Amino acid sequence: MAKVRHGVAGNPITHSLSPVLTALVHAHLSRIEGVKLPGLKGVVVIPTDGVENALAWGYAGALPSPPNWELVDSPLGKFRANALLDRAVNASMEYVEADSRLPNIDLPKLDFEPHRYHDDEVWVSLTSPLKHQLSAAAVRCIDNAMEIRSVNSLRWDGRSWWAASTDGEGLCLVAQAFGYSTDGVIGITGGGGTARSVASAWSSKGGSVKQLGGNRLLEEGPWSLCDDTPDFVVNFDDDGGDISVRYEKMDGDFDSRVESLSANADGRWLLCAQHLMSWASLWAPEYAEHLPSLSLLMTRLIAVEVHLS
Repeated sequence: MAKVRHGVAGNPITHSLSPVLTALVHAHLSRIEGVKLPGLKGVVVIPTDGVENALAWGYAGALPSPPNWELVDSPLGKFRANALLDRAVNASMEYVEADSRLPNIDLPKLDFEPHRYHDDEVWVSLTSPLKHQLSAAAVRCIDNAMEIRSVNSLRWDGRSWWAASTDGEGLCLVAQAFGYSTDGVIGITGGGGTARSVASAWSSKGGSVKQLGGNRLLEEGPWSLCDDTPDFVVNFDDDGGDISVRYEKMDGDFDSRVESLSANADGRWLLCAQHLMSWASLWAPEYAEHLPSLSLLMTRLIAVEVHLS
C-alpha cells in the first residue's frame, strides 16, 4: 500500500502545528467513502536553515537526531509522540461540523490536474527561512512559486519534486472569512516570501497592494501596487495588523479558545488556510471537494491542542 511522509522544515520549527494539520486532514479524507489516499506513514519537524536538508530528509526518510516536538515534549516518530497525536486527532473527529461561533468559508473551486500517487510519497511544508532557496532546476511548479520566489509546499511523486506557493491563496481565504473583499486594498509591511505570495494572489483576484514599509520591500513582480488607504493591514515583519501571520501557545478550555479565535485572526487561521490550499492544489487535488471547510479544520485543531495540553 502506498505511504506518505510529511515534514515541515524551517527554523524555528519545533513549535509547529503543521504536523497536526496534516494528520487532521488525512484523517478527515480517509473517513470518506471512495477516497483512496496513501496511508500516513509519519509526520516530522525538520529544524534547518537550508532547504537542501529538507530535500535530504525526503530522500533518506529519517532524521539523524529528531528534536522534541513542543506539543508533546517528545520527538515525532517515537511511540509516545505518535500515540499522543493519534489519540488527539481521533478525539477531534467527533466534531463533524464547524463550531458555529467561528468564521466559516469553503475552499474555492480549483483547476489543478491530479497526480498519480507513488508508493512512497513525500510532502514537505517550507517555512522561514527556506521559501526562497529552491532553484528552478530543482522543482517543477504548478503555479508562479518560482517567479515570486516563494515556495511553501513540495511534493515528491517518485520522479520529480513539485512546488507550489499557497500562502497567498490561504490569506485570501482568511480575509474573506473575516469579511474583507479580495477586490479591496491590502496594506503589507515587508517583502519576504510570504508577503510576495500574498501580494501576488491578492492582485490576481482584482485587489491592490499598499506597501507600508518594512525590513524588505516588494520588488517588481506580478502585483498591483497603489497608494490608496488599505482596507486592512498585515505586518510580515513584526506581526500585528488585522490578520496575524504568527501564533503563540494558547491556554484555556475549548470554549475560551473558540471565543478568542472567532474574534481574532490569529496566525492559526493562515496556517490552516494555506495548508488546505496545499492539499487542494498539490497533495490531493482530486479530492479537493471533500476537504473540510476552514472553520471545521480550525474547530478540530482547537480540539487537538486542548487534548494535548
